[in-house]
Amino acid sequence: MAEEIGAQGQVPGPQAAPGAAVPFGGTVTIFFSDIRGFTDYTEQSGDEAAYRILREHNAIVRKQIEAFGGVVVKTQGDSFMVAFTTARGAILCAVATQRAIGQADRNHTGPRIAIGVGINTGEPIQEGGDYFGSMVNLAARICAATGPGQILIAETTRDVAGRIESVEYVDRGLHELKGFPEPKRLCEVVWRPAEAREATEGRATPAAAAEDTAALTTVVQRAIGLLNRVLGLTHLDDPAFGPLIECQAKASEVRVALSRALSERRNINLKQAQDLIVPFENLMTLVVEGATLDEQRWAQIEASVARTFGRPLVTAAARGRLSAGTTEKPAPAAVATAGRRPEPPPSSSAPPPRIAVVETPNLPPLDPRAAGVRWWSRAYTAWSQWKMSGVGLAHAIRGELGKHSHLLSVHIQDSADQEVADGYFLLLEHVENQSPGFMRTVVERALGRSGGASEPEVLGTKLYETLVEGGRLRDTYGTMVRDVMGIAIPHPGVWADGGVIENDGSTVAVMRPSGFVGDQAERNVELTDLAERMADHSFTMTVEPLTARFFFVKPGELKTPHDLQFKLTVDGHPSDKAWYLTLRMSLLVRSEPKLLPKDGVSLPGLGKDHGGAWIGVFNPNPDAAASYELVVGLRPPPRPTLGQPAAPTKSPFSPPPPSPR
Repeated sequence: MAEEIGAQGQVPGPQAAPGAAVPFGGTVTIFFSDIRGFTDYTEQSGDEAAYRILREHNAIVRKQIEAFGGVVVKTQGDSFMVAFTTARGAILCAVATQRAIGQADRNHTGPRIAIGVGINTGEPIQEGGDYFGSMVNLAARICAATGPGQILIAETTRDVAGRIESVEYVDRGLHELKGFPEPKRLCEVVWRPAEAREATEGRATPAAAAEDTAALTTVVQRAIGLLNRVLGLTHLDDPAFGPLIECQAKASEVRVALSRALSERRNINLKQAQDLIVPFENLMTLVVEGATLDEQRWAQIEASVARTFGRPLVTAAARGRLSAGTTEKPAPAAVATAGRRPEPPPSSSAPPPRIAVVETPNLPPLDPRAAGVRWWSRAYTAWSQWKMSGVGLAHAIRGELGKHSHLLSVHIQDSADQEVADGYFLLLEHVENQSPGFMRTVVERALGRSGGASEPEVLGTKLYETLVEGGRLRDTYGTMVRDVMGIAIPHPGVWADGGVIENDGSTVAVMRPSGFVGDQAERNVELTDLAERMADHSFTMTVEPLTARFFFVKPGELKTPHDLQFKLTVDGHPSDKAWYLTLRMSLLVRSEPKLLPKDGVSLPGLGKDHGGAWIGVFNPNPDAAASYELVVGLRPPPRPTLGQPAAPTKSPFSPPPPSPR
């Protein structure tokens, strides 16, 4: 049911007539619950078994709702929508429900139940016994974002509920939720596990509790090892392959959740931990053992992976384009048709291969002669640690940009002062890819340039020069910026120097008033005069050597699509030192970055075909800063005269007409 409410980001319910009062009610807390994996269980176990699980689930949830004064608004299949007059009541009901379900799981050996609960507080539109509006949609989306056994709440609910004994709120950061243009900050409700409560009340023996803990520890450790292998997967053709990046983001979230569940003794049981990793186990089976599976087993696993991660990832595995980090290249698939498994090898009697352990590279330790160069020592240490972790490069870059979104706007030699030097492992990896084995000799080469001088100021300069030379950064730095944009946009995103938000009645220019790279403070200038809005908007910037600056354009309240145009100049001359990419209206799917032509580019359909665009301006000169000007033009689409074809729109970036002779 959570997926049905507000599926298009719209407010369902009756439309008020012009001038009529919208039927807003008082403050209400909306609670959504949903069984995790119920559809998969139904397909695997049949309707009869699923119905028994559903009846047990409904009885447990309804009992707790009644106990805490909730009112069931509606149900759909395995989901509940409930209204509470207090935020505390909704939270305590969610905790009691999870505890009751955990107790039910321990009391029998059959199929287990795991639910997710999402809660939001606000003033919805009320008609009769039903509720509508964006706050209801948000509660549904929060529920959809939960994992098995998890309770997530909006910030408003946490603030209204306040402190609750034996309950803790854990900030889970910003989440992109379907139908909401801005990310929402969610908090997880955690509570004292049922096992600990029973032990203190004398209903569980210490020996039984220790046995359960040991079993759970074993399962979680095995799961984390498996998830690490998933994080080490790479796509042989596309390092920024979107479906794999999204899969690895989920794997990282599950790994963190399992680690915290074990260390914080949170309410998670063996079945829930095992269920969390089943899709990842199936993916690794396709990648490593795909050629040995029979048709029936392949079809079962393929369907599970496709449901969880999407068909493109299955296709990549079937075609042998996913590498598990083995020393041998994966065998190419015998068929290239999506959805079909590769043919098994001729000798079907051979035992299936075991999942290979990623070999730890033999990297030299940090050269003590360069330890005093802070930016180098931190970047090299981070690079070494990443190489030994087995984590995929794209996933590691996303994680680093999530912490320091302004990384590429800081010069590497200044990165230690701004506490972002660790993130420059990505530049070291880029250089290593350009010149394999380069990192083993880079310090020696730099010392050769410095005549043996190892003072940090001198050696740091020579290390930088050596990196530029070894990575051919004058020619290849732009490629690295392109790859990072393809990996990080739209999520977790990059820090922007400025942007434009286009609405039907206004244009808002977003700027950074302080001028400091990484400062999150914004200054917004709203233009309402049509002539001012349709004029070209210029952003000027000084881009330091081997750094990049980013800008965005996105629609706000825009019902009429506009045409979007970009042009870049450097020192007054046309330049192509920028990449642009567009987001589709879902804000989750983007085009591949393209090089900005020197004569500019026009992108029709902002607000209809495009949900926004990003520009990444880069300076490939390793020695000198450059002054750039980015011109952004927004134009309403031309209105053709009835019966006449539309005249072509003249771009403001077009060259002037030739002078008459």
